[in-house]
Amino acid sequence: MRLFDSHSHVQDARFDEDREAVLARAAAAGVATIVVCGEDVASSEAAIALAGRTDSPRLLATAGFHPHEASQANDAALDRIEGLAAAGNVAAIGEIGLDFYRDLSPRHVQRRVFDAQLAIAARLGLPVSIHSRDAEEELAPPLARFAAESPLTAQGRPLGVLHAFGGTLEQARQYAGMGFLISLTCSAGYPRNDEARRVAAGLPLTSLLIETDSPALPPQSARGTRNEPANVKVTAEVVAEARGVSIEAIAEATTANAEALFGVNVAVEAGA
Repeated sequence: MRLFDSHSHVQDARFDEDREAVLARAAAAGVATIVVCGEDVASSEAAIALAGRTDSPRLLATAGFHPHEASQANDAALDRIEGLAAAGNVAAIGEIGLDFYRDLSPRHVQRRVFDAQLAIAARLGLPVSIHSRDAEEELAPPLARFAAESPLTAQGRPLGVLHAFGGTLEQARQYAGMGFLISLTCSAGYPRNDEARRVAAGLPLTSLLIETDSPALPPQSARGTRNEPANVKVTAEVVAEARGVSIEAIAEATTANAEALFGVNVAVEAGA
């Protein structure tokens, strides 16, 4: 069984003391690939520094400005993100998006920086990893423009992923119809998160990814602790239960979906 953690932050300082042990636990749990997501220039550079390892698990990097950090994203910083991505060192532009829950950057700044990074992704032919909180409806116009501009559309590849999706099943279907994948975290197993389980059960399996968002959003059994990529297996179990299928079926499908999104084939490249 091969699992693919489509969104993590294992470059975070909270992993500095035991990062290798964390990655070893992930490999032991069957995690073949982990995407390490940037949130600003420094964290994007750190993600790239971790990526490229040839042992298991494989690490892929993304580069981008999280909406919380949008106020830092001046022209020079955005040029740096584009330069990192143009060098071929990243698998997607992200984590980008809109967060109208915390509003740590002004909304008009978030929108400007989101649009700028979607334009970078379109120019470079890269998918996007999208953060949204209390902004699911507001994503639609910029993502529709991106879908029209991205060369990935003509190639028939997924355009990106709405990570740690917190919207409704109806919203998830809307974005899946536009060519985006929907990713769920361990939080789909939280007792009050009925809508996430509804998304897990109601979307086509071809539209789903799984992730941990480590070090955030640990499983219900470990609330209040640091999350880590090995727990993506818990997300797979929650989705499998919601759909009434085996965890192996979820692992196989979501890994294939993630490989299509990020343009990799772990089994082939590892000689499996």
